[in-house]
Amino acid sequence: MTKIFEVIRKPLLTEKGQLLREKNIQVFEVATWATKHQIKEAAELLLQAKVKSIRTVKVPAKAKRLGRWVGQTSAMKKAYVELAEGQTPANEK
Repeated sequence: MTKIFEVIRKPLLTEKGQLLREKNIQVFEVATWATKHQIKEAAELLLQAKVKSIRTVKVPAKAKRLGRWVGQTSAMKKAYVELAEGQTPANEK
């Protein structure tokens, strides 16, 4: 089994994410190779709550410029983890 922090890299703390937390949905950056089953197992262990559903989104890399230099931002995968009704993450209890 893979480790939790190999699958779930970090929580994404954005304005949209804060609005979704009110609807019992947590947003995480996850490994690009992670499947929904692996994300669900890791989220249940990390949050100590029952997961209802998971939606994933692959965010492509964007081209960025800094003067004459051209580079890219990193591509990433986001997971929207919806907790079951009545469940709250362990750190919010």
